Amino acid sequence: MTSLQCDVKNCANYRDNCCCRPDIQVEGSTARGCDQTYCSSFMEKDGYSNSCGCSVPNTSLDVKCSAQHCMYQKNGSCTAGMISVCGSGASRKDETECASFRLS
Repeated sequence: MTSLQCDVKNCANYRDNCCCRPDIQVEGSTARGCDQTYCSSFMEKDGYSNSCGCSVPNTSLDVKCSAQHCMYQKNGSCTAGMISVCGSGASRKDETECASFRLS
């Protein structure tokens, strides 16, 4: 499991710099930099409960990843001990990014 720090405050799954989902998916199969990745699990807040029905922040979760050129991506999963997802003002998935992406 990966420790996730998140600052995407407009996501329905965000709480206390963490994610309330049991897992997330980072996309960017051809990414060569952080700005070419995004959290496909992002869902904009709609004023109701979060999208997965969970309200407890997870400090460690399963991170699936398609970024083939990231040094932490192995067999579709993130192997980093900790990652950061950024996009504090995001209103769409493509306005988020995995700030921990490192070109392999």
